[in-house]
Amino acid sequence: MSEKSKYSFKCLEQKCETKACHIRPKVLVTIGDLNRWMTQGYIMNILPGITIHMPGSEEDTFYFETARKPLEADSEVSACIFYNEQANGCEIRYSRPISCQTFPLEFNGEKYHLSSKDCPGVGEGEVSKEALQESRDLAEKEFRERTETTAALPAIYSVMMNQIVRQSAEAMQNLSDEDRKKMDEILAKSSEDSTTDEDATEDQSE
Repeated sequence: MSEKSKYSFKCLEQKCETKACHIRPKVLVTIGDLNRWMTQGYIMNILPGITIHMPGSEEDTFYFETARKPLEADSEVSACIFYNEQANGCEIRYSRPISCQTFPLEFNGEKYHLSSKDCPGVGEGEVSKEALQESRDLAEKEFRERTETTAALPAIYSVMMNQIVRQSAEAMQNLSDEDRKKMDEILAKSSEDSTTDEDATEDQSE
């Protein structure tokens, strides 16, 4: 989609047949989304459905996304955890992530483009100058929040992990001798069980 093209969109909501926004590969969540949910008082309702993607390679990145669930109608297809299949709609529609608010219009820092050609809402609705500018402004805001989140997440994750490690170390130091002995016994038993399982596996392979 070129920048000179007019963009119109109207969500078909329950009448949508493709569910393109719900079944897209990942539904990104930004730090801005978390901040909005905190301010609105919805954070504890939404947070259980948010996960953090761990990089699988040097080229991969950290990012927040919504959890997934298989569709009842087609278990080979997964959808956003907040998709209500019976109602054919989003359970948090009025507090949905900014990536859902802009879908399928996206901004990559230089130009606007459609992230999905399967959305039947494209081409629907009014194409006023104000509506077009509002859509573009929201897409640019989503890009900024997405970029800021990608940049900040590695540091946030490191801070959290360091805190967990420190708390674990402090908890171990504060263990009584009796508790420490029990812990050592549990670890030793776990190690023995693991060795026994490995030996059994080797015997079966022979």
